[in-house]
Amino acid sequence: MKKGILLLAFLIGFGSVCMAQNIPAERSTTSVKEVIPDTWLFQVAINNGSYWEPYSDIFGDGTLLICGNTYPDGQTSGMNMKVAFADPKTGKVSEYWAFYTDAGKPFTGPFNEKRQDGNPGRVAADNRTGGTHYIVSMESTPYLYDEFNTGDRWFKNFDYDDRVGTVQIFDKTTAGPSPITNAIDPIYMPGNLAGAQNGAQMRYGGDVQFLSNGNILVVVEDRTKNVVTGGNAAVGSIFNGQTGALIKGPFNAAGDDAAHEIWSNICAFKGGFCVRACDVFTVFDNDGNIKYWFKQDAFSTVSEKGRGDSVRIGSNINCNYVYFAGKDSAGDMVVSRFDALATTSGDNLQGTLEIFANETEYAPNTFDRADIGVDGSGNFCVVYDDSYASSTSQTVARIFNNKMEPLTPTFFAFNYHDGYTGDVNGYQSYESNVTMSDRYILIAANGITWDAANNNLTASEQTFFIALQNPFWTDTPVQEWFLY
Repeated sequence: MKKGILLLAFLIGFGSVCMAQNIPAERSTTSVKEVIPDTWLFQVAINNGSYWEPYSDIFGDGTLLICGNTYPDGQTSGMNMKVAFADPKTGKVSEYWAFYTDAGKPFTGPFNEKRQDGNPGRVAADNRTGGTHYIVSMESTPYLYDEFNTGDRWFKNFDYDDRVGTVQIFDKTTAGPSPITNAIDPIYMPGNLAGAQNGAQMRYGGDVQFLSNGNILVVVEDRTKNVVTGGNAAVGSIFNGQTGALIKGPFNAAGDDAAHEIWSNICAFKGGFCVRACDVFTVFDNDGNIKYWFKQDAFSTVSEKGRGDSVRIGSNINCNYVYFAGKDSAGDMVVSRFDALATTSGDNLQGTLEIFANETEYAPNTFDRADIGVDGSGNFCVVYDDSYASSTSQTVARIFNNKMEPLTPTFFAFNYHDGYTGDVNGYQSYESNVTMSDRYILIAANGITWDAANNNLTASEQTFFIALQNPFWTDTPVQEWFLY
């Protein structure tokens, strides 16, 4: 009997070891189909600056949108930003400079005189059916460039002297980006508010997001203390997504009305939006009215309660749930959620649930920097940095249904990656970002990928992406037509 128990224990242990050696899996062994293979964007032959993660979204017309910081045209230092449109049907990728001057021309020069690299740009697209509008954002110093200062428009009531969380709204046309607005400071400029930076930053920090009614939420980490006097704060504004007109703002995006730092961590759900800023979750309707707020541990065991560099919230404009991904105190990657629509008070959260994103065969504390993409039915994809299978960071992903049950094992997100001992080529992927629509999953990352033209690895700190088919994609059936 003891021998049987020992043999069983041995077989279980042996199976666990074997399973551990196969975690993460190759995506090709899963049911997830590739739409566009690993694609290197914004190519430069030298190491890029430390620009951190790229950001992405998916237009309502199905086009994929990715942004990343890169060097100004013809230079080897400084900071600017580009966007890419990728057609998942043809695989065609078109790249453009992110910001356009007051004259409507792409701006290719340095765009931040206060910082040479660092915080990433942001981008968001209109996810509604057929939507083609989008917004770009980046820390920059546009008031220093004549191309953005017609009529001295940056020197009216507010005194700018440091980084600004600049935004600009566009329409994606067949001819390329068409500016809807000039580049602006979304906090103080739209309302002609008086004040001064006094050497403080308005930074990302926050994020940008199209809402389910087509309007746009912008949240900046404002350190000037003009809106929230108590300290560095998540400050929001809402804009008309068609015209760029200010609808509401600036306002404190934290429901307790205190000062809280923020890193990304805003999302739009069906009929409203949620902001996570330093341990506080605040739920708003689309008009920017606070519905309720609560502390993070009311529904989640995620251990980071700071500004949120390594954790992310996510939802979808057709989904009721808000999801939250990050590590718990044991180092496991967990996903928590609550029903943002069913909940009416932060004291009584509805629909709460939490699961492990990683398999238990993983060694703990090998994960970092999670992100989560959600489709309209509440299915989701989690990505995060993993050092379990390689000496360097690799982006891994796992897909779950709307009951928070895993559809796939954890798998390497990219085709080009370093695997297990003896299978190391020098690839790196980290600071990943994921967007999920009802049809596609878009994963972008920083790092080192394959340079096909030179038959070698790329330089470091490059931006690349892969597009996958959402395994829950079901075509809407065409009803039979009858003639009368």
